[in-house]
Amino acid sequence: MSKQHLSIMAQQNTDALFRFAMSEDGMKLGVSRYFPPNGGEGPSVELLRRQVASAGVQLPIDEIAAKQVVEAIQRDGEIRRMVLVHGIPAQEPKNASLVALGDFEYPVFPGDRFARKHEPKHAADGQTIDGRVLKPTQDFEPEDIEVTMGENVELDPLTEAYVSQVWGMVRYKDGVISVDPIPTIDEDAIQVRGNIHGKDFRGQDITPARLEKEMRDLGVVIDIDSDRLDAKLRQARANGVPLFDQVIVAGKHPVPGRDGWFEFLVSSRELSGVEDDSGRLDFKNRGTYPLVEPGQIVGRLHPPTPGEGGIDIYGKTIPAHGGQELRIHLGENVLVHEDKITYESKAQGILVMERNVISVTDCLLIPGNVDLNSGNVKLEHGSVKILGSVQAGFEVSAPKHVIVQGSVESAHVYAGGNIDVGGGILMPDGGKIEAEGDVAASYTTNANIYAGGNVKISNDITNSYIRAEGKLIAYEGKGHIQGGDIQTAKGMVVNEIGSDLGVKTKVGLAIEYESDDELRLERAKIKEAIQRIDDTLGTDPAESILMRTPPEKRPAVAEVLKHRITLVKRRKALSEQINQLMLKRQEELRGLKIKVLRQVHPGVTIYFGNKSVTTKKRAEACTISWSDSLRQIVLD
Repeated sequence: MSKQHLSIMAQQNTDALFRFAMSEDGMKLGVSRYFPPNGGEGPSVELLRRQVASAGVQLPIDEIAAKQVVEAIQRDGEIRRMVLVHGIPAQEPKNASLVALGDFEYPVFPGDRFARKHEPKHAADGQTIDGRVLKPTQDFEPEDIEVTMGENVELDPLTEAYVSQVWGMVRYKDGVISVDPIPTIDEDAIQVRGNIHGKDFRGQDITPARLEKEMRDLGVVIDIDSDRLDAKLRQARANGVPLFDQVIVAGKHPVPGRDGWFEFLVSSRELSGVEDDSGRLDFKNRGTYPLVEPGQIVGRLHPPTPGEGGIDIYGKTIPAHGGQELRIHLGENVLVHEDKITYESKAQGILVMERNVISVTDCLLIPGNVDLNSGNVKLEHGSVKILGSVQAGFEVSAPKHVIVQGSVESAHVYAGGNIDVGGGILMPDGGKIEAEGDVAASYTTNANIYAGGNVKISNDITNSYIRAEGKLIAYEGKGHIQGGDIQTAKGMVVNEIGSDLGVKTKVGLAIEYESDDELRLERAKIKEAIQRIDDTLGTDPAESILMRTPPEKRPAVAEVLKHRITLVKRRKALSEQINQLMLKRQEELRGLKIKVLRQVHPGVTIYFGNKSVTTKKRAEACTISWSDSLRQIVLD
């Protein structure tokens, strides 16, 4: 049989005849020419089959192609190039594989066939139309894979394809194929959320109707905003990325009623801050807390409001809680009118509401921290109690007492009375505690404290500068001074001073009055005045100075010299007075003690007045005092 032409020709044959042509590679056979019947059998599929077989072709014809050839001849006699017989190509070995039927970066929907497993194929010989054997180019044992169906997947036995049961994202890991659902229902069933993609895994646009069907299948019965979904789908398509964690459909949360509330009608500080000299708003400075006066209407009580019900995605109504009634109790110096809602002050003071008790009192309550929410706290009258802390950079001042339940952090706090800090006083960035009365705190770090009375610290006193006109009391907790400079006028009782690390620590007793400083300041000024005269005229005797002065200037110089004599006398008198005061202050130190209940470490500097000593060794539980007989500081 020729590779170029296969024909069935018979000189006396009256049936329709077909001439066949085979491709160069022997893999295709087609009709190259047709001869109409001469009284015999006309063209048919069966005739084609017999004539192909008669030509020696052992492979079957393509029935559909044969039918198309016959129909073409019967229609217009024109034979188009159609393949009647295909050769059998060699089968190359191939490993099993799971083939995606789309892009798994996009979602699948219920009923979508999204993947198919291709079984392994072994090598097999092929055959050309003219009977030649074709060998595969590779020869190996193909490997199989195991695919296990996970959640939300089923296998279609007809197409052998994996089918999604939900709207979600395909996941294939460790041989398990699953679909992770996209929509999630909130715990309270008020919202359905999920990622929104513009297209599905086949590249088709996702429509609002398609998502709405998914919501209905989830049991959602409330209205769905199709326009809103359409806008989000368009946005996802335009951006080329999904919109994550979107609200697909939402019911309505119940809105609880507003609790009863009290409206303050008194004047108040600036809420945002006070403008400084440069025109900028100082958010810390809100001004001072004003007073209320007797007979002033200070507030009005408002009743609670009912709530507004909600609805979940299943159409179930969610009841709302009504607001709670606010019960106001009368404290000191406040009365309520007959309408039971209007409150009036009976005295002068600061209006305070604490635990639903309204009072006009001497003590202002700050419910949280002193920070940007509260601003600086400055009172014209009374005391202040701060339930939180005083944060860095802020100021608190009160004519009476300041109580801080938290800590004071690099802030300025002043009280005309006492300052009581429940936590610590920490001042790494500056600040000062100043009280005309006592100061108390749990611990201090880098603190700067002045007290007109006692200072009481329960625990560690670290690297702090303390000046107290009274005592330092630090023994109820750790009571440990390490680092810094502590000076009192009436003694100390502490647990421990210094540290094993040799941190520089200085403690002492000194009695100083404002008048003492005034005397020293006056003496210093006189000394400067005498020095200026000496720098101008010299230090020679007065006669020598006058002799070398021109006659016309001698009267003025003489007056200056007389003034110098007066200054020298005053300086001498001041020095004697100061020396006497020092002796008196030293005498006042007699009987004052520093009592250490545990130990004093080496390297601690202790001073009484202008006398000091540095400890050389550890001293256990001792009393430090001034000995008149020894004229020195002793540790007993």
